[in-house]
Amino acid sequence: MALTIQATPATYSSIHDNLIYTVADVAKVADPVTYVNFKFIGDVYVGGVLVARILKVPDPVTGIGIFNVGQIVRNYIATAFNPTANLVVAQQLGTGVFNLSVQMKFGEEYNLTQFLNVTVDSARVFFNNYNPRLIGTLSSLIPYTNKVASNRPLRGQTLLTSAYNFVPYFPISTSAVTFTVTPTGGGSVYSTTFTPSNTYDLQLLNVSPVALNAVAPGTINAATTSYTVLIGSQTFTFKIICEAMYQVFMIHFLNEYGGFESKMFTKVSRQTLDIQRKDFGKLPYTIDSNGVVTYKNANGVYNESRSVYSAQYKEKLTLNSDLLTDAEYAWLGDLILSPMVYVEEGGYFFPAVITDNNYEPKKVINDDLTNLTMSIEYGQQLNSQFR
Repeated sequence: MALTIQATPATYSSIHDNLIYTVADVAKVADPVTYVNFKFIGDVYVGGVLVARILKVPDPVTGIGIFNVGQIVRNYIATAFNPTANLVVAQQLGTGVFNLSVQMKFGEEYNLTQFLNVTVDSARVFFNNYNPRLIGTLSSLIPYTNKVASNRPLRGQTLLTSAYNFVPYFPISTSAVTFTVTPTGGGSVYSTTFTPSNTYDLQLLNVSPVALNAVAPGTINAATTSYTVLIGSQTFTFKIICEAMYQVFMIHFLNEYGGFESKMFTKVSRQTLDIQRKDFGKLPYTIDSNGVVTYKNANGVYNESRSVYSAQYKEKLTLNSDLLTDAEYAWLGDLILSPMVYVEEGGYFFPAVITDNNYEPKKVINDDLTNLTMSIEYGQQLNSQFR
């Protein structure tokens, strides 16, 4: 009996999960005399390039060769956040960023001889999503093909001056996708299509008023109270709120499905500095050549008895959202869990780390209407003057 592939990872599998292939060769495994020191060989190809060769002894109970390549191939994907301003399609996340093409070629080794590429699997695409506890499905991406890959509610808020508000769309083909903006209260309808460059390239859409007006001037104006955005077959509504009395922070984050999206924090914020100082002690006096002891100079400046030679600090922010619905609380679990978070300030994106270690998705029936308080720390460690 020939070498056969028994199982492969599910369609739309996460690259951060187990990616298990199993192979079998019943005849050779059952004859260890003829096929001495039999092993299965699994060659891992990423983007058509051989990146690893794995040798596996058959399972002692079943005789199956088991290859879990998840830890290998996930080294070849690296998320990048690099949006272009004033475009509807701000970024396309493709191969090596959102998805990865992996092919397995299986062979055998026995009698100190290797036989490669005996059975070749088709190339399979794995994705940069992660899987929470799943019910009745093998990948969190499956319900979001040709849809917005997000848990966000269909209604949201924005400011007239917002330059970025990201919504990720997951196409599984290169067919054109309808994109229509319909304002209420003022402005003009804008309709267009966008076409993914490659199959499975995640489309990072910018649906902010500034971006929409850049591509179609007059779409949103001062009289606009809200607008709907039709993306494919889904419609999202954004209410334009008045300029907040507090400083507004727009947070952009990598979500569960491998795309970036945005949440606005409009309520009171507080900034703190976490400081680490290093110092050394000195004598509080000096003695000159005549043996005179002095504690200060002629201008009345006293000598230091404790000198700080290093002061390093990190900036921290405590942010507060507006009142949230149950659906918004469920969505923002993605934000708290996200490994990539950016704070937008003045058109620039500063990397940050969320320092909260617990999250409770609250419900109106239990807690009434509440807001989310979140603590973040900027990714940079800064310092004052070294001495």
